[in-house]
Amino acid sequence: MPVAGTGEFLPLGVLSHTMATSDTRNLHISPPQTRSADPPEPAETEQPVGEPDENTTVDLGRIAWLGTVLVCLVVVLILVVQGYYGYAGVTFAVAVAAAINLF
Repeated sequence: MPVAGTGEFLPLGVLSHTMATSDTRNLHISPPQTRSADPPEPAETEQPVGEPDENTTVDLGRIAWLGTVLVCLVVVLILVVQGYYGYAGVTFAVAVAAAINLF
């Protein structure tokens, strides 16, 4: 094992006392799992309020793409007002590309 900065080597056993040993303080032995012959009954789930098509979930990815489209459209409006039509066109194309991911 090399000694830092000296180019010398030490015998392997010299630094063995400094090597980390496994930490078993948080090691818990779990009892063996037993399987019952009958599977447990499924828990009752609450029914959504209202019509089934009325309450739909929106995943985080869809919200992110919607936010991207809205930000791009606001930037397009600002760029058009300032007269930067080329940048506005490119930003609008980015908004359209992001909007494709919403469908």
